[in-house]
Amino acid sequence: MYNFYYNKIILILCCFIFTQSNHPYPPLSLVTIPTSGTLPTGNYSLEVLLINEGGLVPRLSIGITDNLTLGVSWGIQNLIGDDSPYFNKQYPDYHFKYRLWGEDLTRPGIVIGFDSQGRGKYRHIEDSVVGENSFDRYDQKSLGYYLIMSKNYNLMGNFGLHFGINRTLEVEDGDDDLNILFGIDKELNRDFSLMLEYDAMLNDNKDEYSHEDLSFGKGLGYLNAGLRWSVSESLLLELNFNDIRRNQDISETAHREFKILYSKKF
Repeated sequence: MYNFYYNKIILILCCFIFTQSNHPYPPLSLVTIPTSGTLPTGNYSLEVLLINEGGLVPRLSIGITDNLTLGVSWGIQNLIGDDSPYFNKQYPDYHFKYRLWGEDLTRPGIVIGFDSQGRGKYRHIEDSVVGENSFDRYDQKSLGYYLIMSKNYNLMGNFGLHFGINRTLEVEDGDDDLNILFGIDKELNRDFSLMLEYDAMLNDNKDEYSHEDLSFGKGLGYLNAGLRWSVSESLLLELNFNDIRRNQDISETAHREFKILYSKKF
């Protein structure tokens, strides 16, 4: 009897330790931070992020070459519910990522990129404290231009380290500092991975103004975590927890977000 249970435990542990992800290419991002992964040539990825208050952020990415990925996104607020839906902007946001060189045994993969899609609502701020002019911005500023390095190790399944810097274009509040990004992801087994990341938000930490129930930039940065499920080669599902340390006073807990990612070759 004990041998039976012992064998079962060993089998389960082997499934978690020695299996590899069944997804055909490395992840393009963690919860919010990009990785050095790019789409293979001729592949596309359609991502749908479900956010609070019935919001939706569809995101389309296309692998132009093995090193170049281009795409667009367009946030929609109040799509689910009884309030009138509206777009964040009158035009879509866009993103690109170019891999300078690929990862090997001795050096990390490095990419440069740009992403104008922020997080949360796109708000109009009456800037009575910072200056004379009003401006628009996301609850969490977009990345803007960034550089990311990623290195992966085989530690009972893949273990990825990701580090980067970025400079946003949302600088009308006068906070235009260079920002630091850091994240890790760990395969639990063939299907599930854990993600943990920290966005220092050095470009949004002056805490000089507030808007309605939202205080921007307390200086804590954004600590985010997520669980990714590789359902098949084409489908990924994620449950993410954004702003665990509550850098913003929007809610009593972290933002719970659900993401669906579908990828295929043209």
